[in-house]
Amino acid sequence: MKNKFKVLIVENDVKIAERLTLLYHQHNFETLVINDDDGVIERVSKFKPDLILMDFIINNHNGLNCCQQIRIFSNVPIIILSAQVDHSNKHFAFECGVDDYLSNCFDDMELILRTKAILNRTEGNISFSKITIDQQKARVVCQGRKIAFSLIEYNLFNLLFTHPERIYSREQILQLAYPQYRHITDRTIDSHVKKIRNKFKEAGILDNPIESIYGSGYRFSLN
Repeated sequence: MKNKFKVLIVENDVKIAERLTLLYHQHNFETLVINDDDGVIERVSKFKPDLILMDFIINNHNGLNCCQQIRIFSNVPIIILSAQVDHSNKHFAFECGVDDYLSNCFDDMELILRTKAILNRTEGNISFSKITIDQQKARVVCQGRKIAFSLIEYNLFNLLFTHPERIYSREQILQLAYPQYRHITDRTIDSHVKKIRNKFKEAGILDNPIESIYGSGYRFSLN
């Protein structure tokens, strides 16, 4: 596990928020607290947490609405804390894409252990866009659809995806994505970019994930 994971705490009870902050700091986590549901989506996009701790009810609003919005663009793990522990609420929460559901009367060590267990499973596989990359399996998923890339295509796409908005020249792509493939040329890179775009189209995804920058190279655009 990396040195310091980031936890976003969405909790309108100040005392619970303070308790959670202290608890996570004691276990070497970085935290950010939001006390209402305004701006949650924007904070998730900017803070890019490794895990979200979400109150079931935020200022009289259902926190699961935020979960559903987050799931549109991210697979970041979400733990719900709730005073309502009946099965119907838990079932609905899991249908909304949460990863765990705990009572507000949680045991401190249990919460930390659950957090670490989830992070162990998801480390390196958290996305904040419609595209998710599983680094261990060299797999790309976009809007729930697996994109079948060759290893060479995957290396190219992974380089651009993990450094969004950065422009890479063809020479840089050769050095960074294909250091072991001496037979690959500038024209080969152009061919692979074309194949990557076509595979997204074949999967029914019309947005072009790779942008050509005239005279400079390619980049993965967040727009």
